[in-house]
Amino acid sequence: MSEMVTLRAQIVRLADRQLGHAKRGQLLALGAKPGWIRDQIAGHYLLPVHAGVYGVGHRPRHAHCRAMAAVLACGEPAWLSHMAAAALWDAAEWPDMLEVTAPSRRSRPGLITHRSCTLTPRDIRRRHGVPVTSPVRTALDLQRRLADPRLIRLVNDLRALGHLTNSGFTELCERSARVRALLGDAGLTESELEDLFARFVARYGLPMPQINVWLVIGGRRRRLDAFYPGARLIIELDSWRFHRDRATFERDRAKDAAALAEGLRTVRITDRRLRGDARREAELIRRILAGAE
Repeated sequence: MSEMVTLRAQIVRLADRQLGHAKRGQLLALGAKPGWIRDQIAGHYLLPVHAGVYGVGHRPRHAHCRAMAAVLACGEPAWLSHMAAAALWDAAEWPDMLEVTAPSRRSRPGLITHRSCTLTPRDIRRRHGVPVTSPVRTALDLQRRLADPRLIRLVNDLRALGHLTNSGFTELCERSARVRALLGDAGLTESELEDLFARFVARYGLPMPQINVWLVIGGRRRRLDAFYPGARLIIELDSWRFHRDRATFERDRAKDAAALAEGLRTVRITDRRLRGDARREAELIRRILAGAE
């Protein structure tokens, strides 16, 4: 009896380290017999999650727990990867099917598995206890399936969240010519509208302004969407979604007046104009910059 109590205590400690899960091989290593494991499954103490992976006492439902179960199901070593890794790094929604990368291909029902022999120690991490590909490796894995706007947003979200450091971003640009071309000279953006503006600037050959720069105007510290210091020109990016109420309308005009009082002009550009009349907007900005020279 005492042996069973000790065994259960060891299993609980093991499951605590693995977000509520245990593998069949681990249970056998602790001294559990195949017949005992079958009895615990029948008694709903061990609940099958994947082949050879059990929830201990309950079937964990949290996304992080599901991610750990997916990695355990693919053997050791294995790492959460691709869109599931992006979700674990808080840069994407959780996909319906989780993806795992391991040195050898292991087919598992309900999971998308990948084989890779190129993962190095710099490509792997642990987050919330789950083995996962690094932010750099995650972006490299996903770049083939993402269109430019989505890839830009992924990389900048990883940067804004602090997961992709300056050195990590430099490494990513070194390892991906595509990311380097899309983002190497651009500032850190925080929205799809800012991404659209950055592509607009590059497309029409405009000088790249400072993005999301802080400036004291009228005695108050303000964050500007884009700023050309030499021309003392502020670019504010407005979308109907965030600027359609009266209070915001009035506040924006008050900001523009305070900036003008200090010799700073403001041009407000909407997402509709960037998409529908971009050439005209580019020419307007070019003329303002030329007039300030």
